[in-house]
Formats: sequence, structure tokens, C-alpha cells
Amino acid sequence: MKLIKSTTLLISLVLIAISCKKKCKIENVNLDSGAIVKNVVLYPESGYMTGNMGENYVIDANSNYADNFQMSLNGGQPTAVNFSNFTILAFPAKAKCNASYDRNVTIDNTAMTVTYTMIITQCDNCKEEYVTENYVLVPAFPSNYTVLYDLSIIDK
Repeated sequence: MKLIKSTTLLISLVLIAISCKKKCKIENVNLDSGAIVKNVVLYPESGYMTGNMGENYVIDANSNYADNFQMSLNGGQPTAVNFSNFTILAFPAKAKCNASYDRNVTIDNTAMTVTYTMIITQCDNCKEEYVTENYVLVPAFPSNYTVLYDLSIIDK
């Protein structure tokens, strides 16, 4: 009788352990909100440009990287970015291989700030990590505005 109770307890513990180790799956749905221009695809000339930008991830007409981008609106043909109307922001971040990105940009003309907020939701059980540059297109803003970055990572 004691053996049956011990075996039942052991099987119960194994089942609980197995059910607790569910495989994490993040829906790769990226959300862009706030001042981020929708339905835009940005085409950087090469990958990992942010590694050479120092800490200045604002790409406007005066940027050394302005000529390194094209853009496409609503699925149209890639064209040069009109920096009279737009600014590109980057926010390089490291995330695990299964992740989604919630990006938001707020332009506060009173405080003369631009805040790029990003929430990365990722599977903690995924071991590989990747750097994403997170380029977004926003309406042009004056060069004297302070750009702030706020990153949150949620492990599932």
C-alpha cells in the first residue's frame, strides 16, 4: 500500500513538472503607435549601422546616415526619405529569438522632448539572442529636442 501511494505521488509530481514547463510561444506581432508613421517599410543600406552611431540614433537631414535609407509608403516603390517631413529613430536592443516588439514614440512640443518607448516580450527559454535596430519613421522634429529612450523587457 505504501508503494502504491509513493508511486502515485511520484507520478503526480512528474506530471506537475511537465505541465509547468510549457513551451513558450510569442506571437510575432509588432505594434507601432504614437507618432510612428504607419504602413512604412524602411530600407537601411546595411545592417548594424547603429553600432557605428555612438549614442546618437536620430537620423535627420544632417545625419551622416541620412543617405543610407530608403522608404516605402503603403507598399509602394522604395524612394529616398524626405527629411523635410520625416525623421528616422533607431533603438537598438538585444532580445531572445522568440520576441515581439511594442514601439511607441511621443513628441512633446511643450517639453521639447521625443520619447521612444519599447516593450519587448520574449520567451525566457529561448537561448539565442539577436540585436534589432528598431528603426521607425516619425514626423520631423527640431534638432534641439531631447530624445529619450525607455526599454522594458518582459520574460515569459
